[in-house]
Amino acid sequence: MDETEIIVQKVLKTVSNDILKLVRSKNLLRELIKRIVIDECIRDIDIPNGILKNTINDFYRQKQLDNTNTLNKYLVNNGLTERDLQHQISIPIKVEIYSIKNFEEKAEAHFLQRKEDLDEFIYSVLRVGDSDLAYEFYLQIEAGESQLSKIASEHSLGKEKLSGGIIGPSSLANAHPLLKKSIRTAEPGILQEPIQIENWWVITRLEERRLAAYNSYMKKIMCIELFDLFIDKKCNRIIENLQII
Repeated sequence: MDETEIIVQKVLKTVSNDILKLVRSKNLLRELIKRIVIDECIRDIDIPNGILKNTINDFYRQKQLDNTNTLNKYLVNNGLTERDLQHQISIPIKVEIYSIKNFEEKAEAHFLQRKEDLDEFIYSVLRVGDSDLAYEFYLQIEAGESQLSKIASEHSLGKEKLSGGIIGPSSLANAHPLLKKSIRTAEPGILQEPIQIENWWVITRLEERRLAAYNSYMKKIMCIELFDLFIDKKCNRIIENLQII
């Protein structure tokens, strides 16, 4: 265990066993440990005064905390002091600074590992339960006798029925492997013949491909993802060594 983890363990030892058992029973133990670990990691990060002030003002404006009464009510309802609130507002900024400082050199390699899941696609889908019906619809659309969007709205058996068959822009990370292959290898605007995916017969058409690019924004996202992985590993080790009687 490193110094941060040892410090967090010492903090947890100041909490009574009964409280830890209660937190664990409510499935909040990991979240509590995660917040303590993050606080410890970013403790020495300084935010330029102007940035912090603007961020706090933006938060107050979004929450309409424009006078003492509304601010006090918000604090009471959330069990916070104003110092607590301002600390919480500062956390995402500190995390971003810490992440870029510590993970910038690994960010591009992480992006290349993740790129396939980061690419986004807009595509049309029509799902039916019968192969003959699927081919009938396919031929109608291919011949220009009907629109995929119209048929999907009337006959598709999935959630895409509500959007005229359109899905996305979204990643294919959680898509069925056969659907993922069909969309990834398709040419935009070309209707794909029906394929069977589990109990469905599916017609697809790629509308637009949006390939992820490594730029300053993406670098920041990758750094924060690496930070999250870093924090998760610390939490795992702390929980493994935590003794609650």
